[in-house]
Amino acid sequence: MIEQIRALDGDYEFETYISLSCQNCPEVVQALKVMALINPRIRPVTLDGALFQDEVEQRQIMAVPTVYMNGEVFGQGRTGVKA
Repeated sequence: MIEQIRALDGDYEFETYISLSCQNCPEVVQALKVMALINPRIRPVTLDGALFQDEVEQRQIMAVPTVYMNGEVFGQGRTGVKA
């Protein structure tokens, strides 16, 4: 898994919208940060939806965590590195 992450070609910017009360959000945030440690071309950004309500409304985010990759919806809900 580490070698696959290290070998990813391209630049990846992940935006993860979370809630501080979300039980699944920490796992998703942690997985993306671990991937960024392995591959510096992966850049994760974590956004608290309560602080960025205009973005949440504009993007019509209905559930957290919601992950965008390079500006496009990548996934929602609980996930990890292997998912």
